[in-house]
Amino acid sequence: MTNYKLTKQDSQVIEFIKDSILPIANEVTNFYSHWTKADEEEHLQKAFLYECRQNNIKITREVAITQYYKDLAFTEKKLDFFIFPEQENIDLPSGVFIETKANYQDDTGQSKLDGRYQLFRYLYSSSHNPDENLSNAEYGLFLIWGQNYNHDQFKNLDTFSIIENKVDAYIELWKSTNKDRTKFAKIYQSKVVPISLKKLKKDDLLNLCKENGIKISSNDNIDVLISKLNEKNIYEL
Repeated sequence: MTNYKLTKQDSQVIEFIKDSILPIANEVTNFYSHWTKADEEEHLQKAFLYECRQNNIKITREVAITQYYKDLAFTEKKLDFFIFPEQENIDLPSGVFIETKANYQDDTGQSKLDGRYQLFRYLYSSSHNPDENLSNAEYGLFLIWGQNYNHDQFKNLDTFSIIENKVDAYIELWKSTNKDRTKFAKIYQSKVVPISLKKLKKDDLLNLCKENGIKISSNDNIDVLISKLNEKNIYEL
């Protein structure tokens, strides 16, 4: 969906996410991530809900949404958060789904797609929901707690400061772009982190070569594939 053009409504949602949601997500992940090296996602979610309500954001947690294949209903699954369209100082064009994951790697989740698929499934299935807030929602937010977390700070630890060890959240805002809600466009992300080719697996390198029209052989190893990509001035994702 690289050709998707932002609408005025999209820009309104993006500004709300940047100004109201991202700062809260950063505050929660920066404060709580320092107290544990475990993926205590439930605690982060509770803290996020607390901060949102402290800031008068109308939001609810663990919304049950029946999953669908076309018009065939399956079991219910719980969406992490739902932001209501009617906010204190602004009316959004629709509600916003939020799916969160705890991931302390600094690649913005590009190497793991878990969470995004869940978000897309909620956007699709919600169109069958009798609640108009859910059935009309076109936007979904993918949020990763704990980006940039530096585990080395705990090696030979003598002193520690939360302020000096800043940890960020990472978010992507997606929009359903067709009536059936089977196509989606990423309309905002909070940062871009390049991935070195050396961190990719052989299958990923092979696919990257194919995408760029680079001739490959079954005998090509990882080093050869990287060299061929480098010749095309491709050094990272």
